[in-house]
This record gives sequence, structure tokens and C-alpha cells, in this order.
Amino acid sequence: MKRRTLLKGLLALPLGLGVLQPALAAARPLRVGVDACPYCNMTILDARYAAQMVTTTGKVYPYDDVGCLLDHVLGYGGPQATPKELYVADFSTSERKEARLVPASQAHFLFNERIRTPMGTGLLAFGSAAALETYLKERPQHAGEKLRWNELLSRGRKQAWVPGHGR
Repeated sequence: MKRRTLLKGLLALPLGLGVLQPALAAARPLRVGVDACPYCNMTILDARYAAQMVTTTGKVYPYDDVGCLLDHVLGYGGPQATPKELYVADFSTSERKEARLVPASQAHFLFNERIRTPMGTGLLAFGSAAALETYLKERPQHAGEKLRWNELLSRGRKQAWVPGHGR
């Protein structure tokens, strides 16, 4: 009888420890052509514009456009989720089929309505200010506003980033 109780306790130990430990979350590679955005329901076709949210429960949401992530975080739509980590694709180092994700809070953003993005937000994310400046030297016609994550959130509280979506 004691042996059976001991075995049950040993089997339950890993389960109990798993409940006590916080979920280990991290960005995961995007599956271009497979993953769909939970905000607009579009399939991610170009990883250079993508973003990702990892929730407090460890669920990962991929986005086809930075604007979709912003609008979802701001509560304009999509499934209920509490963000733990937010990532955006570094436009300068990402490729169409593979995103190089950087934390959204560390990224530098370029906003210009003439820049064509999957959802028409005109937002590009860069891993550094130098990468953003290099991009603008190569494409001066895309000159626009240079913003940081908190500035994007402030603007998004006034109006949704994705045209035709929002409250």
C-alpha cells in the first residue's frame, strides 16, 4: 500500500512542478504560407512585415502586419489575449520566407502611408536606428515618421492602425 502511494506521488511530482513553473515563452519561427493572422485572418505571405505575440499562457499568435498586432493589443478585435512578449520582424534583415524577430519595445518604426504593407498600415519595423537610416538612404521616397513602440500604441488608442478595422 505504501509503495502504491509512493509511486502515485512520484508520478504526480512532474505535473505539480509544471503547474508551479511559469510558462517558458519565446518567439517561434513563422510558417510563411501556413500561419494565419488572428486579427485579420489573412495568411502570412511575406515575413518581412510580420509580427508575433506570446501570451502569458504561452500561446503564440503570428500577425501578417505590425498594425494587426497593434490593433489586437489595443483591443480592437481578435481573440482575448494578455501579451507577455511582443515581437516584430526586422525589415532590413528578414526575408520573404523567414523573419528575424526583435522585441517590439526595442524596434524602430517607419510610418508612411505610401509604403505598401499587407494590411495597408504603412508601418515597417527595424532592429536599430542605423538600419532604419540605411533603408531611408536607399529609398528616400519612403521618408516618413520615425516612431517607437509606445508612440505607435498612443496613436492606436485614437484610431485603429488597420484601415477598415477597429471600433
